[in-house]
Amino acid sequence: MFSNDSTFGFIGLGLIGGSIARAIRHNYPDADIIAYNRYDNKTNPNLLLAYEDRTLTGITNDLKEIAKTDCIFLCAPVLSNIDYLSKLKPYLGENTLITDVGSVKNDIAKAVLELGLTRHFIGGHPMTGMEKTGYQNSSISLLRGSFYILTPTDDTPASFVETMTDFVDKCGSKPFVVSSERHDEVVAAISHGPHVIAACLVNLVKEDDTDGHLKTLAAGGFKDITRIASSSPEMWHDICISNKEALVQFLRDYNKKIENSINAIENANDEEIYNIFKSSKSYRDNIKG
Repeated sequence: MFSNDSTFGFIGLGLIGGSIARAIRHNYPDADIIAYNRYDNKTNPNLLLAYEDRTLTGITNDLKEIAKTDCIFLCAPVLSNIDYLSKLKPYLGENTLITDVGSVKNDIAKAVLELGLTRHFIGGHPMTGMEKTGYQNSSISLLRGSFYILTPTDDTPASFVETMTDFVDKCGSKPFVVSSERHDEVVAAISHGPHVIAACLVNLVKEDDTDGHLKTLAAGGFKDITRIASSSPEMWHDICISNKEALVQFLRDYNKKIENSINAIENANDEEIYNIFKSSKSYRDNIKG
């Protein structure tokens, strides 16, 4: 279990990483929390802000220092997190726990297996966020009440799973343990796919908005369904590349639903049109939160 004597290393300290670091500081006031600065000649402003408000106890340009901590949180973009694994491996402490916060799990699980780091690793995905980014927008409250998925490997020690489950509980999140494969299928349907669909919808409206009327008249319904299209393009590029297989399958299935809806409307199929909305309403009304 983590304690006030535990040491934590962070690579990436944006919205999610910052929120986790704040939670650590709150739950373990005397713990050492250091973050990696990838710049040679300047310090990342996020890290400076976190150091000034005493969330961090240190900033380092040396990955060896991060590797020797009790627990490393990989909070950079998905593809960057994978790159850091090989850089950390030569310096890892024998009992160092590595976790991440990426919303794709299969790719990093494969990298962990190839690098022989399965005993050190347990994947993590806090199911939370907002359109705003950066440490300055991070908050402990962002983690409270949300699911925090954990994806251990076959070799992850039970003690590590217990430690992370306890930590997630202390953050006010709800731990949910699944395989990396199932995780990626689930998030393709409830997160990644909707982001792609929202982006495509916005781009379609943009292309049709030759006189500016669509933007001017866009109201609650359009804004609600496309809110997530304002998220980081860099982050979503990495997610699409990393979760390609599950995401493509979901979007193909979605296209079939769209085609069926087009046919029903085109043919004025009253029963089919009604059932589209009846079925979706029934399922949506039973989603909690």
